[in-house]
Amino acid sequence: MLGTVITLVSLLGGAFMWSALNELLLRMEPWLRGSNQHFKSFIVVSMVAISTMGMTTFGVWLWAIIFRQMSVFSTLEEAVYYSLVAYTTLGLGDIVVPQKLRLLGGMTGANGFLMFGLMTAMITDTLRHVRRVQHHLRD
Repeated sequence: MLGTVITLVSLLGGAFMWSALNELLLRMEPWLRGSNQHFKSFIVVSMVAISTMGMTTFGVWLWAIIFRQMSVFSTLEEAVYYSLVAYTTLGLGDIVVPQKLRLLGGMTGANGFLMFGLMTAMITDTLRHVRRVQHHLRD
């Protein structure tokens, strides 16, 4: 149950970030229609990259703080390291959660996998939207 709640909070944080990015892009539409579209596309790609980094950082730190509060790891650094490795589904195995909590480790990886899917959709949707705006096409 705890893993589901953490994953839900992480996904809601990602959805909030995507919503904020969409709102910002809507406000930027008149600017995006102007000249120098390559530079403007670079700005938007940079914004999306920063947003996805923020989403990943939020998810990793959320898991790390929970693991630390549960005393799964002795230091915050260990908790962040493990969370990052599990969240990105890298799974090095040099630091592991105790066997009784291994489902949380799996949930960390599943959460990261879902978030990478959400971020891929966010990047694709944002770039498609910007292209359509720059070419004066309707959604």
